Amino acid sequence: MPNAVVEPLKPAEAGCEPLSYGSYLEVPGLLTLQRPRTSAHDEMLFIVTHQAIELWFRCVLHELEDVREALTDERFGQARRGLRRVMRIVALVLDHVDVLTTMTPAGFNEFRDVLGESSGFQSVQFRELEMLSGMRDRRYLNLPGATAAERERLQLRFQDPSLHDVFTRALERRGLTPQQLFAPDLLEDELRDTAEDLLEYDALFHRWRYQHWLLVVRALGTRPGSGGSSGSEFLRSTLDKWFFPELHDARSHVHAAPGEEPATGPQGESVYGCPMGHGSGLTG
Repeated sequence: MPNAVVEPLKPAEAGCEPLSYGSYLEVPGLLTLQRPRTSAHDEMLFIVTHQAIELWFRCVLHELEDVREALTDERFGQARRGLRRVMRIVALVLDHVDVLTTMTPAGFNEFRDVLGESSGFQSVQFRELEMLSGMRDRRYLNLPGATAAERERLQLRFQDPSLHDVFTRALERRGLTPQQLFAPDLLEDELRDTAEDLLEYDALFHRWRYQHWLLVVRALGTRPGSGGSSGSEFLRSTLDKWFFPELHDARSHVHAAPGEEPATGPQGESVYGCPMGHGSGLTG
């Protein structure tokens, strides 16, 4: 499902004036979208950062749709190129969050009250990104603050195949389990390399979750977040969520030391030691 498709402007619609840098990028209109509600100095940084992140989310959704199509058709080279671009974008988003750490708790408190019920929890594109990657949660189909059109988008994302789905089907077509994929004697290098890129994307996205949690801890401590959320406690509860838990588990299992017995998680699932903390098998 295309994300918020916008038909390109036809020459007549674009007007008679030749395009300039500003008119092509619609910079004048773009610069009207930053509207602080207070005189607090840090509110502009807060708005610009979150708007920039939402723009990058739109680009990530665009790229992941192409990755999904390539995986469906088993064009693994193209899928990997798309994933590498997405990982660069997610790294940029992490840098945006890093800039927000220059905002002190006192600076945030100067405008926090005007946020009202709004919260990053309500980011529709973030929930779309999770669903497209492979993590579905039916609770987000009725996301607080979402419009009817946004809820429809979420419903479609929920129903559409995810990256997790199409890669799992590629394995099944070859009669492979995730454990067999990572077996040292397997010759499916292209498929395994694609799995490694999916795991790297998953790990980088997990860094986003962790860095976001640290930011909120620094700004709010244990106080409730905006929009009535539990703030840092809610974000902490997301730190064991992964898009490809089976791949993490399988990779950790293959690289376990000879004779190593897996630990078990709270539900009795296998948990192999992994330096990156992958392979917990916990999806929340």
